[in-house]
Amino acid sequence: MTAEPARAVAAVLARFNSSFSEFAAAFHQGQYVLWLGSGISRDRAPSVEVLLERVMEHLRLNVVPDEPSCMYRTALKEVLSLAALAPEELNSIDFSSAVHTWPLRDRIVSSLVRQYSVVLDVPVGDDNPEDYLVWTGLDVPNTYGSPDLEPDVEHYCIALLMLEGLVASAVTANWDGLIEKALEELTPAYGSLVRVAVKADDFRVGGRRIDVVKFHGCAVRARDDEAGYRDLLIARESQISGWTEQPEHTSMRKHLEVLYTDRPTLMVGLSAQDANLHTVFARAIQDLARPWPASPPAVVLSAEQLETYHRNLLKLTYGRNHQGNATAIAQSALLGAYAKPTLLALLLSSLTDKLSFLVEHSLVTSWGSTEVDQLKKDLLLLRDFAASHAEPPSDTTLDHKGVAEFQRGYVARFIDAANLVLTVFRTGRVPCAAEGRYRPLSDRPVAEAIHSADFPADEFGRLGVALSLIGRGVALGDWSAVPGDKAKPSGGVLRLATGERNTPVFFVKDAMTLMKLELDGSMDLSDEDVLIVIAGEEPPESARSSGGRYGRDGKLGAAEFSVVSNIAETASADDLYEAFKLAGGF
Repeated sequence: MTAEPARAVAAVLARFNSSFSEFAAAFHQGQYVLWLGSGISRDRAPSVEVLLERVMEHLRLNVVPDEPSCMYRTALKEVLSLAALAPEELNSIDFSSAVHTWPLRDRIVSSLVRQYSVVLDVPVGDDNPEDYLVWTGLDVPNTYGSPDLEPDVEHYCIALLMLEGLVASAVTANWDGLIEKALEELTPAYGSLVRVAVKADDFRVGGRRIDVVKFHGCAVRARDDEAGYRDLLIARESQISGWTEQPEHTSMRKHLEVLYTDRPTLMVGLSAQDANLHTVFARAIQDLARPWPASPPAVVLSAEQLETYHRNLLKLTYGRNHQGNATAIAQSALLGAYAKPTLLALLLSSLTDKLSFLVEHSLVTSWGSTEVDQLKKDLLLLRDFAASHAEPPSDTTLDHKGVAEFQRGYVARFIDAANLVLTVFRTGRVPCAAEGRYRPLSDRPVAEAIHSADFPADEFGRLGVALSLIGRGVALGDWSAVPGDKAKPSGGVLRLATGERNTPVFFVKDAMTLMKLELDGSMDLSDEDVLIVIAGEEPPESARSSGGRYGRDGKLGAAEFSVVSNIAETASADDLYEAFKLAGGF
């Protein structure tokens, strides 16, 4: 079993480098399907505990005093009976006081958590609809369907991994629309890229490469089209138990079974305890149980400890192979980390893996494997430097809410920084200050992307080389790296700070991109504080401003470092690093 919880991003990355390396490698190839639950929205949507209190408070507020047969009183008493209270305890509850003031409140709520679906199935009179406690008691349209809900760290990470082509399908039990909202924020092509499947007809929509499958319904669609989607909100025990047999859910069930059979699973924030899910998993593997040993693991659980329902899931998945291998299977499955650090680590590791692959691809005919491996190790140093900033400083004391807010800021800065580097590198244009879009490094796993005629694999490989040099310098203490700010384009896509100087750095693909960057007014080639890193050949004097020159030789103007030229003129990663320092005047 995983010895200690991995609560920091760096700790999760360490597991990707060791006990979960096979999982990480397969994830980088786009093999895993995400199965998502309420844990990814716990800091944005109310918890089960809050919802249960809300249901009881709704019933309490509608109780008619001095009317023993009041349907709200009857429903509330039925809910409370599920908490296994003694008769004298039940009679001691004062219905005239708010639920949060009840002395037995905590005990009642904790007893009801595992029975939430039964609670929501409690009828409220004969005239109210069967889903009264779901639709009205929980106020689904304004709770989960509210347009004011904002994506959290988890939703942005999932959206970025989808745009990078590493997650083709995300299956979610959540009603909220936060993954969709994050995707819509990050790409103008949302409408042509993303298929959201809630009902059978949705699977007929073709031509989309990203699937968000919402098998328990969607509050956003139910808010906008109550007649079409309200009945698809699955939460009540009677719905869950009959879900797999109802004809209207056949297409959804079959789709989930195929996903679970054909692809390995990463479960994030999903308890997997609902009966309908277990039926889906059991049917999916009844003719094709997963083998053991399994490489990569058939199921990886983003959780800190193994619960009973996790064990049942692993038994279903591995079938007869589970007997005698239970401990080893559990060790292969339990990552030991919750959603936020898991998804942040996956984002950082996936982008680093893409760049590492491209570094090797671009240098395969130039340098030997030892020197290429050194550059790849230096890229990991930059990754780990980025990961070290994903948590608040060690001398800062924050509660859970404060840490969550810090990590939201981290993700926002990461998106801006990555988009700034990639947009300037590709186009020579700085994204406008109000632009929150994200253009991926590649829209598919990198081993596939390099075969596309319009994918600049060699240029991106040289960008990876340049970033590895930055990472080495950070690790050696030769400089610190600070992300650039698109609102202040003259400050570079990043800055290298030393005790003496603060150097704006620009990465560009080629001479044409450099020219566009200068014409755009985002950078001044006569500024001697600037360092320009060019993936391709250094532009000839006639193609640049009169102040530009190679290296810091005492002339006025920006320093330039051609990655391809310097690779040709050096024989090792060490020599290349020294050439970079010389060019930048470090």
